[in-house]
Amino acid sequence: LYNALNETNYTNLDDLEITTMENAVYMSMKNDVSCIIANNMALFEQQSTWNPNMPLRGFMYFSDLFNKYVSKYHFRLYDDKFIKIPTPQYYVLYNGSRKVPDKQILKLSDAFIAPPKDGIFEWTATVLNINPGYNEKLLSACKPLKEYAILIETIKEYRQKYDDKNVAIEKAIEECINCNVLKDFLLERKAEAMHTLLTEYDEEEAMEYFKQRAYEDGIVKGELQLLVSNICKKMIKNKSIEQIADELEEDVSKIRKIYDIAKEFAPDYNVEKIMAKLG
Repeated sequence: LYNALNETNYTNLDDLEITTMENAVYMSMKNDVSCIIANNMALFEQQSTWNPNMPLRGFMYFSDLFNKYVSKYHFRLYDDKFIKIPTPQYYVLYNGSRKVPDKQILKLSDAFIAPPKDGIFEWTATVLNINPGYNEKLLSACKPLKEYAILIETIKEYRQKYDDKNVAIEKAIEECINCNVLKDFLLERKAEAMHTLLTEYDEEEAMEYFKQRAYEDGIVKGELQLLVSNICKKMIKNKSIEQIADELEEDVSKIRKIYDIAKEFAPDYNVEKIMAKLG
């Protein structure tokens, strides 16, 4: 994968140092691998769900990697000797459903609350789309990555046929083995692959559930805020609870609850404060 991305041809395993962090679950980066080769510290992460915070996640991960690197070689950060470090590379291999280009550079600076005035600080995540029809040159140069992309696409196809994701994933694995796609790996580690893939799809479904809940909660909150605002406008006109309920076509008990809280904030009727007290 490193060779394919950097157009190199390293083959000596002695030149490779695996630096993947253990127990990096706090960033949900379980599909990651990092290494040092040719003075480059590369981090590769696979993602099936889009996340705009990838640059920040990578920045945090590399912070730990460099801390580990400095400790390993006993560098003294406060000495006057200039410390040289490997060049970081952060790649995210994306195979989700969102339409994205072959290559997209996400910048950490886009998340800065205030743009830096003096000097420039930047950290990036290079997102590479590995869905069918994208980055074909890269996939052709890295057979394991290409076959992994085929496996994921096969799972997606079977997910359309079967409601049970266990069955869909097992069928996809069987088809890939029969078609000589990741055959040796899947035969040797079928149970491990099943568990990893099931966990990934469980996380996707959970994220979709929470997104939907957040969307629905947002609608409910927006409707309540509009109702509170309309009630306040009518309270300013000295309308009674019954009149407000009739004009807004709402239940009197519902209007009364908001009315009793809103009158505490007369005469300004600050909608945000009323919403906060309503909970």
